[in-house]
Amino acid sequence: MEKRNVSIALSIIIIILEIIALIVCYNSFGINLAYYTIDSNIFLLISTILYLITINNVPKIVQLIKYSSTLSVFITFLVVVFVLYPMYDFNFQFMFLDGPNLYMHVLCPLLAVISFIFFDSNEIENSLKNNLRSLYFTIIYAIILISLNILNVVSGPYPFLKVNQQSPLMSVFWIVLMMGGALILSKVLLFLKDMNNILY
Repeated sequence: MEKRNVSIALSIIIIILEIIALIVCYNSFGINLAYYTIDSNIFLLISTILYLITINNVPKIVQLIKYSSTLSVFITFLVVVFVLYPMYDFNFQFMFLDGPNLYMHVLCPLLAVISFIFFDSNEIENSLKNNLRSLYFTIIYAIILISLNILNVVSGPYPFLKVNQQSPLMSVFWIVLMMGGALILSKVLLFLKDMNNILY
């Protein structure tokens, strides 16, 4: 019961922070859905609302959606820290504090991961099938944005998505790195949750 109450509290906090983030984002530069950061945080907001609504008996589909959205914002956090932060000259203020970034890059992803691993009700088996299912959101985003970049409809918005400005080999490298890393993270996320369930 105590875990459930903490899960509810964290879910409410995440929902509030995500709404604040979207308002700040809209007031700052609008809601640009080309950004994975924005898309993954909206995905987390929706999944957290669904989870909270069904908290007494969370359906497997909602558990899977929550797992996938948590993975998505976890990817956002790690890409910001290990890829974008160095690419943008280690500008800490811009990457982690300015505008909605404090919420979308740091607070919501970290709270989502903590909530998922330690407190959320989730019985998704850590199988390759479920790991791949958790990547659907990221795969769809990648297909759409890479296609739009190839067609010159959009540029980026991330340096590694600018396929027309880099060699095909570099584009393949980024795709393999991102998708391979995401698959590993999806397994790690459920592994940590399984370990927590065993220990506590």
